[in-house]
Amino acid sequence: MILLDHHCPGCGAAQKAFPRYPWHFCTDCLGLARDGHGRPLEFANASLSGGLVWRISGQEDWHDATRVLCLIHDRPVLVHEARFGGVVAEPMPELPLAHLHGLVDLRKA
Repeated sequence: MILLDHHCPGCGAAQKAFPRYPWHFCTDCLGLARDGHGRPLEFANASLSGGLVWRISGQEDWHDATRVLCLIHDRPVLVHEARFGGVVAEPMPELPLAHLHGLVDLRKA
């Protein structure tokens, strides 16, 4: 039995809690990620061994990143690689982000 003791901060859907990502968005909300121009974004692992790549939906080229700042429901979101593979989106932390290596900020129009 899977314990659904977490709610997506975007839509409120019940989902499994992960202590490492205590306030993560659901997969459906991650699919609503947009840049500052309103263009839909896609995220994936770069390979079986991990890494994060992103692209604007409908475009062919993937771009490498460590972390991506974008928007979900007009809220700033930090997207990054999950520890054991996959992609996770979380509300942007209140901490300064200038020190994060490999950060791509797609929020600006």
